Amino acid sequence: MKGKTTIGAKGNGITKKDLQSFKDEIIHQFHIISEGLIDQIKLLAEGHTGIIQRLDRIEAENKQEHSETRALHFRCHSGLDPESSPFNYT
Repeated sequence: MKGKTTIGAKGNGITKKDLQSFKDEIIHQFHIISEGLIDQIKLLAEGHTGIIQRLDRIEAENKQEHSETRALHFRCHSGLDPESSPFNYT
């Protein structure tokens, strides 16, 4: 094999060019896979952000409803004798 550098015992026909081509193919495949993973990670992050925003909205709604319920409770029971109130915890 004049002019070609072979690698391995007994000249099995693998050249440096073959190895470089194999390396380039592996790198190419890695880039394809990593791009797909990056896209999936971005989708996951967007979904996570949406969930957080929804939970924040629900929390705010619950706080508002709780405040309204407390205000209604106190309004309904403000004229009662504190001793006769079923909500007297003393």
